[in-house]
Amino acid sequence: MDLTISCFTGRDRDDLLKVWAQALPLDAITIDTLETRVLLDENFDSETFLLARSTDGVQGFILGMRAVRLPLGDADPERNRCWITAFGVVPELPFEEVGTPLLRALEQLFRDRGKRECYVSTYPPGYFTPGIDRNNYAPILKFLQANGYQEVTQALSMDASIVLFEVPASVQQREAALQSQGIEVRAYRRSDLLKFLQFLETSMPTDWVRVERSNLKKIATGGFAESQITVVTHGTDIIGYCQFEGSHFGPFGVSDRFQGRGIGTVLLARTLERMRILGYHNAWVMWTDDVAAKVYGKFGFTQTRRFSILRKEL
Repeated sequence: MDLTISCFTGRDRDDLLKVWAQALPLDAITIDTLETRVLLDENFDSETFLLARSTDGVQGFILGMRAVRLPLGDADPERNRCWITAFGVVPELPFEEVGTPLLRALEQLFRDRGKRECYVSTYPPGYFTPGIDRNNYAPILKFLQANGYQEVTQALSMDASIVLFEVPASVQQREAALQSQGIEVRAYRRSDLLKFLQFLETSMPTDWVRVERSNLKKIATGGFAESQITVVTHGTDIIGYCQFEGSHFGPFGVSDRFQGRGIGTVLLARTLERMRILGYHNAWVMWTDDVAAKVYGKFGFTQTRRFSILRKEL
């Protein structure tokens, strides 16, 4: 098959969305998602969004991202990282035939721009999945591994029904014990703003801080609600938090020096309770690990997808 590799243009939207849905059926996107999650991303560069074309049209695509305009802090400490966030080929075609020229072209573009580490697909501001779905996209995983990408770790997505959720008695007892130590789990208040930002900036990943700043700004305009954030306080300090957006639970975290006291379990339970009170029947988390999955499992979460996070030195 004669293929040409070229950059995405505005004229390619419909063809791209069609191929994306065919190649990644569990993660098909709409034009709204394409615009908000890709084209309007501060770091989007059309030169690293490549399409493979034949005389029959678009046959595959690969989306590469790097810190062009928005620094990524601890996610890119040496400014030498890049990411592949989506990669697909029309299912009827041999993946190697279309995927090889796409991957080689993108990797060379990254090298030319000084990038030395390529990850799949953990780009903080705009990943679609944490990595490659091990069960549903096995050919893509096999292809990338054959081309030098090695598994760094695995991530999993989990889902739970919360329509009948109640905070277990054991969790209530743990919460009472924490309260006796001066630790309280409660709803966020707007008067918490400065303390909350201080906690985020000293204890949480850079991208979580960016996301939360965006949500906190929306509170003033009605686009986000205080009730969507739960915080943990110790005296006048905030030491933990979690949030939800729709039925999506997370992120949530607790300061390192307060780990191991069951705070996360109480935080999770009270957030799920708030979601159920507000009328949500389900909760899901896109990205967690096997350690945290044990905590989620206590509240009815089960694994729905498992991903391989990959890395290659360019």
